[in-house]
Amino acid sequence: MKISNIHIRNFRTLYDVSVEFENLTSFIGPNGAGKSTVLLALDWFFNGRPGTLSVADSTHGHAADPIEVEVSFSSLTARDRDELGKYAPIGTDTFTCWKRRNVDGSESLSANAKSFPPFAEVRSARSAVDKKSAYAKIRAERPDLDLPIATTVQAIESSMTVWEAANASLLEDSPEALQTNFFGFNSGGKMSGLFDFVLVSADLRASEEALDVKTSVIGRILERTVDRSAADAEIEAIANASRTQQQQVFEERFGPKLKQVSQDLNTALGRLAMGKHVSLRPGLVEAKPVRMPFEVEIGRAERPAGEKTQVEREGHGFQRTLLVTALQVLAASGSAGNHGTICLAIEEPELYQHPIQARAFARVLRDLAEGDSADMQVVFATHSEVFVEAERFSEVRRVDIHGSNEYTGILSASQTRVRRRVQGFVEDMRFDAQFAGLLTNTLSEALFSERVLLVEGSTDREVLYGIGDRTTVGRYEAAGLSIVPVGGKGNLIFAHAILSELGIPVFTLFDGDVGSEARGRSKSLSEKQISSTRANNATQNRNVLAYFGMTEQDFPEFEIGSEVAVLPDRIESTLEELWPGWDAKKTDLEMATGLEAAKNSRLYRLATQQAAGPVPDQLLEILDHALGVCHRSGCEGVK
Repeated sequence: MKISNIHIRNFRTLYDVSVEFENLTSFIGPNGAGKSTVLLALDWFFNGRPGTLSVADSTHGHAADPIEVEVSFSSLTARDRDELGKYAPIGTDTFTCWKRRNVDGSESLSANAKSFPPFAEVRSARSAVDKKSAYAKIRAERPDLDLPIATTVQAIESSMTVWEAANASLLEDSPEALQTNFFGFNSGGKMSGLFDFVLVSADLRASEEALDVKTSVIGRILERTVDRSAADAEIEAIANASRTQQQQVFEERFGPKLKQVSQDLNTALGRLAMGKHVSLRPGLVEAKPVRMPFEVEIGRAERPAGEKTQVEREGHGFQRTLLVTALQVLAASGSAGNHGTICLAIEEPELYQHPIQARAFARVLRDLAEGDSADMQVVFATHSEVFVEAERFSEVRRVDIHGSNEYTGILSASQTRVRRRVQGFVEDMRFDAQFAGLLTNTLSEALFSERVLLVEGSTDREVLYGIGDRTTVGRYEAAGLSIVPVGGKGNLIFAHAILSELGIPVFTLFDGDVGSEARGRSKSLSEKQISSTRANNATQNRNVLAYFGMTEQDFPEFEIGSEVAVLPDRIESTLEELWPGWDAKKTDLEMATGLEAAKNSRLYRLATQQAAGPVPDQLLEILDHALGVCHRSGCEGVK
């Protein structure tokens, strides 16, 4: 079975959120929004001991409310149903349970068991007499159930369970309290061996996970892969033989002397106390069998074969790599040995990783989640686009703070919802053809941005970033604004729809291309080519304006709406017309470098940084709007 959905209530910044899970689920978003909190909530649900949470873990202002984490599982196997029994009878494919920290500090576990409602009175009866009476009443009133005679509490429970197993279609969800060891993976709980949640936090030390204890990653690997029973039996035999031999030595060496001392004591004792005597003898030897411990040592190719070091003496990068490797082996051991599902939850998988290693790690996680085995689920919180494949954006969960109450919200997107957004503006044939390419090539960075300004090409991006540099280098990047080129006007609608579904504040700028005719003639294009280009630009302009709810025009003038701005022509034309100093600086740079600006967008940024004269007001207004489009509390446009 695998996690299909979780619902978290009143846990830190997560006041009331629901999240759907895939085989691989990635959480992204700004610092402090609550990405890691999702993983910690799950870790408490599966592994947290009583008293782990306190009232301080409640959402701010809600200390009087309980903390609750609810987890729903799907894809139940026959083995899952056998182990879960009444919680997942035949015919069901889901199982839901929740864990609650009550206001008084106590904790409780509950699950949706499937049961026959009339049996509730029998099960809730406190005494054996009451149970028997309630059961007899059902038998008398419902002869159609054909319940057997049962005279003991155990027989009554058994008969009801057997009846429910044979009549699954008549059962209903019935919340039921669970024993505290329900999730006791190492203590024989119901979920033991069915679902194992392993959290690798950002501060987890590989040296601790390399210890041979049940709760460590290495310990779990050994528990799943190494059968110690044969060795334990041999060690037990050695311990027993040693105990016998030591006892013989003690008897031979100390027996006669102890017997003499005993006689002397009893002779002296007889003068003072009648009817009692003492004796000295060798005590029993306790030779307890020793569990064979395993250790992890690190060797290096350039060092002598016998020279080893401990894990904690290695660099952080290697330790993290070792941890990742151990997790891979743990996953493989679980898949091969019918040990149930393993869910690997990793906080910042990119931590301490060289970029090449990070890409390799991302590939490994993908392979684990999508491998031949159905016994693997992967979830992580990351700041690195290396671990998020934009074309698989349906796996992405964006965590951010929404609204004036500053509660965390978690948004996702699906291809179906994006298709619905763009319906009527993008043809179905184009949708499928362009979708994956757009995502792969343009939106990886945008998914991690606090706000996005979509533009058509890289020259637009460099000019706009350069405007910010004139005040402070990297000004707009520092403000959390990503200016993302999408490779043409035709992709703007796609990109806007995807980012909007994920709740990423986005503003769009496009060119009206009114000067395309003149440019075509300057390049000696045929009138047919020029006419075709003009018609295509007019169609695209009307389509984009319609998508944003603005008045459709073939070639609009300068205009700024709530989500989009349009320039009459390309940004270069605007700069040449309104900012003579920019055009002069661009020409100077081309002559000095021998490069053509049209083929080197970096020159556009340099020209913008260094050009004399003021920046055109239209471009400043567009940037102010882009910086002001924000759904977070207190966010304002940068003037």
